[in-house]
Amino acid sequence: MAGLNSGLRRVAEVQQKHAKKLLVVVLILTLFMAAGLPNLKLQTDFSKEMPQDLPITKLNDRVADTFSGQDTMIVLLTLDDDADAATALRDIRDQSVIEYLTVLEDSLKSESDVVDVVSPATYLRGVPITSNEMLKEIITTTPAGAFVSDDYETMLMFVSADVGAADEKIIALDSLIRDKVESAPKPPGVDVMVTGTPQIMVTLFDLLGQDALNTIIYASIIILILLFIIQKSIVRGIVVFTPLVIGLIWAYGTLGWLDIRISIATAGLGAIILGLGVEYGAFMLNRYREERATKTQLESLQIAVPSIGRAIMGSGVTTIVGFLALTFSVMPMLQNLGFSLAIGIFYSLLAAIFVQPLIIVFREGFMEKYNKKKLEKYKTKVNRRRK
Repeated sequence: MAGLNSGLRRVAEVQQKHAKKLLVVVLILTLFMAAGLPNLKLQTDFSKEMPQDLPITKLNDRVADTFSGQDTMIVLLTLDDDADAATALRDIRDQSVIEYLTVLEDSLKSESDVVDVVSPATYLRGVPITSNEMLKEIITTTPAGAFVSDDYETMLMFVSADVGAADEKIIALDSLIRDKVESAPKPPGVDVMVTGTPQIMVTLFDLLGQDALNTIIYASIIILILLFIIQKSIVRGIVVFTPLVIGLIWAYGTLGWLDIRISIATAGLGAIILGLGVEYGAFMLNRYREERATKTQLESLQIAVPSIGRAIMGSGVTTIVGFLALTFSVMPMLQNLGFSLAIGIFYSLLAAIFVQPLIIVFREGFMEKYNKKKLEKYKTKVNRRRK
């Protein structure tokens, strides 16, 4: 413990003497970590979040490999109740609807990622149809009837594709299907919607990414407001919050460089790190201010950094160990969550001990120069008035 105390005292001396140079080093390191942020990706394959060693998982993989696991999309055609009564269809079993499905089916089948397309039009190809009454009779007596609802207001088309779990391919396929649906000549009074596994996945991607961003924004705003109130100063609140943001950038940058994806479990990672790490910086600043009231800058740092450093290191290490325990879980989702949280707390701890004192020294020096210039301007103004 004595060695740690003397080591942190030496750190405080270096921080006070070379604050500007060390801040430049911190900035360069932060920019390097930030360069890993574009590498962050969402975990779109939920099977990767499950244990890969389980027999049931291996069996599922073999089945998917053997039968080329396919994704099914559903194109839903339904009557529009708000359409103009004069032109609106009252029965989905209409020749214009079958013609639309035929065009859409041919268009989709021309795409390499589309494995198969099945709809009522599939069973009516080559069948001479002269009237809607004849069409209704044929649909009723053929497998095409299975695609039509009992109230004759809804009709389905099933599109099978094999795009795997790559989010780029899933998003591209979703966009492709929607473009095909819109470009085909849609019958009046009919609404066409697209759903299915890929569409649900695309929606989940959007929600997951938005949630990850929103939780950080909301947590940052709330924590900043609380810091302004607790510290009774906007500047001191920012002094506490800035190292926390730096630690968060380091954490996310590390995940990007290590290619650890953001999943459902880690979508709220940023908010958790901000909430758990903010106390480290608050303790450091408050202790420094207590000592600074009666001591020099160097003396205050030599007391604050070792005393608070030891305390938050003890608290932080136990938190980190607790999160690392999750890495022993059989669930990859929990493993990544534990590792990500441990990294985040570790960086928050480093930022509080090694970065925050630099910001404190820099801010104090800046305010001293600012006040000195302000005083000089005031003196100059007073002298002019005397003359």
